[in-house]
Amino acid sequence: MTFRTRILILAVASLGVVLAWIILFLSRKRRARPTGSKAFLLEELFPAGSYLRERCHLSDRKVRSRTRKLMEFNGPADAAQISANAAAAPFTYWMLFFPLTLMVFAITGSGSIFILELLLLVFLCCYFDLWLDRELKRRHGELLREFPSMLTELSLMVNVGIPASQAFERVAATSDGLLYREMQRTVDNMNNGMSTDMALQDLGVRCPLREMRKFLSLYRQNLVKGGPDFAIALEEMAASAWTGRKNAAKTQGELAEQKLLVPTIFMFLGILLIVIVPAFKNIF
Repeated sequence: MTFRTRILILAVASLGVVLAWIILFLSRKRRARPTGSKAFLLEELFPAGSYLRERCHLSDRKVRSRTRKLMEFNGPADAAQISANAAAAPFTYWMLFFPLTLMVFAITGSGSIFILELLLLVFLCCYFDLWLDRELKRRHGELLREFPSMLTELSLMVNVGIPASQAFERVAATSDGLLYREMQRTVDNMNNGMSTDMALQDLGVRCPLREMRKFLSLYRQNLVKGGPDFAIALEEMAASAWTGRKNAAKTQGELAEQKLLVPTIFMFLGILLIVIVPAFKNIF
């Protein structure tokens, strides 16, 4: 890289720094609303990113789906705020770090370091969505693991004659697992004056699994119509849930075996080389 090229890159980087300061100054009246999420960096500066996004007339197509996902963890207001911060985060990161990336490139002149910095910057911009998908996967897995046990306990209580609403409340208090905590939250909402239908709807938002939606539909139907078919349907649903859990455990075991296959092959090749190379040396 020539000296003139380095000076030109440094000039562009300096211009980027000046523009970043100007944007920070223009957005100073915007109120920062940090959410405390560990997936965010420099969240107090996100109003500048939001200002830049609006000035560029760019929209984030993931806002709606991201908000829907976040509502499993937070209330509607908090989910909307976190989603808005997530939309502003990439603009903030590019505004702040891209000029620094250009400066490092001008000083070092290394194209590989520049590419690595760009990749890290792109990863930083995408990190929140990756983190959110990972947390949802972990949460859904935990819900699925607890779902068969919850159905079994509820089925036993209903079969001994306990009304469905009381059985739901008792089951919610039997464990400290994620699904049970969400059920207890639903019970608390109903005790605090929220309608049963609205409380169950919120539970469906926080636990948006296909199996959970089926259970809530069956539970609502029983609250409206009653009848002995609820206990039978619960038993069938519990048996199906246990079968699904066994199949999922079997699939995870097979995947674990496949992951162990590659290191086993490398170990075998290493041992094979240790044995074959000395043998060839003795022959030649």
